[in-house]
Amino acid sequence: MNQGAGVFLDSLIAFGYQGDIYPVNPKLSEIRGLKSYPSLISLPRDPDYVVCCIPAALTPQLVKDCASRGVRAISIYTAGFSEAGDQGAELEKHIAGLARQAGIRLIGPNCMGLYCPKTRLSYSSLLSREAGGVGLLCQSGGISLALTIMGNFMGIRFSKVVSYGNAADLNEADFLEYLSQDNDTRVMGAYIEGVRDGHRFLGTLTRLTRLKPVAVLKGGRTAAGSKATASHTGSFAGDERIWRGLCRQTGAVEVHSSEEMIDFFEAWSRLKPPKGRRVGIIAWGGGPSVVTTDDCESAGLIVPTLSIKTRTDLKAFVPEPGSSINNPIDSPVLANPALLSKVIETMALCREVDLLIIRLPFAVARPPFDLEVTDTILEAVIQMSKAVDIPMTVVQPHGETPESSGQFFVVHRRCLEAGLPVFSTTRRAADAISRLIQAAYRLDRPWMADEETEACSSRRPGEAQ
Repeated sequence: MNQGAGVFLDSLIAFGYQGDIYPVNPKLSEIRGLKSYPSLISLPRDPDYVVCCIPAALTPQLVKDCASRGVRAISIYTAGFSEAGDQGAELEKHIAGLARQAGIRLIGPNCMGLYCPKTRLSYSSLLSREAGGVGLLCQSGGISLALTIMGNFMGIRFSKVVSYGNAADLNEADFLEYLSQDNDTRVMGAYIEGVRDGHRFLGTLTRLTRLKPVAVLKGGRTAAGSKATASHTGSFAGDERIWRGLCRQTGAVEVHSSEEMIDFFEAWSRLKPPKGRRVGIIAWGGGPSVVTTDDCESAGLIVPTLSIKTRTDLKAFVPEPGSSINNPIDSPVLANPALLSKVIETMALCREVDLLIIRLPFAVARPPFDLEVTDTILEAVIQMSKAVDIPMTVVQPHGETPESSGQFFVVHRRCLEAGLPVFSTTRRAADAISRLIQAAYRLDRPWMADEETEACSSRRPGEAQ
């Protein structure tokens, strides 16, 4: 049995798939404790779904065998089709034609297929068995695996993930239409290298963004990337400017990296719906306060100056020397959990901001500072996030050292348990929040007032006002 087939079989067993599993290999009588069959024809029952891991040259006969057994869907992991050149492209057309005649739907070829934890269907045993509300569509198998693992690590759980490769039959529009009607999927992401039917894709994506937030990561935006795309999935990528215009026209949220996609999911999964884009900032140090302000404004958010009344309320317990209370809030008293809680409460009650970004002290990983001060600060933030109704997010900056990264992961775990979004930089937090507001504005039932979101939705994160 080849390595690919072993991965799929191991995943089904590890996930505890409840249906019948039939390994097919003419050279083996048993695989992973399961009886192996020499061919599809010899199976005791007609299978519903077949995962193909055999050489490309043998796939036409496989499709014919599947047709004779009434198979409804085939996921073709095998590569060596249109991405490999003209001969592979002809073979791909041939098997697609055979499948079409038999009423069989193809996923792929050159793909990982399906991950659906609710039905215990997976292409990797590394993924979470817990289902969630995030749907993911990826032309690349590697990107689908990376995004899902990254998301799982951040506590994000998926409804369905589809890696569809060369899209010889089922393509991006088919899967978008399905996920738009899937009750388990509440937010979506898509990694796309090329589109088979541009007109249909445009209409499908436009309808979908009226129902659910959708983030799109485009592969092959540059000339070199487009060339790599053609050799990867046999797709033609298209001009970056066209894709940017497409996202704006359809209402899809454009992201530019895997990290930005996961950040979007993080904000959607845990941030309470903001009513607008006015941000209150609580930070430690003048420099971090300035950087956080710049990051928010650059992402299309607003950092308003607080009213005289609110500043007067803050002055009652925030000493003026060494402090700033105009927004951002920066004061030595923030190290005191009780006073920090009062600052958060005052900001939440003033109704002059729509959400709060709490930038924790930099993770220098030198006890007792990190283990004592940051720990008590974080606990105060978590408790206040439950006590006030204003959306809050945490930023825990860290350096490129194992120790400081380790502290970020400790903070992340505690925020995850509390349902509080957390990011490693203020820029990532601000961009994710801005994209979330943009997506919400597109929905038929937006979260916030139209006048607050219209200006934000006209800019992408990073664009100046």
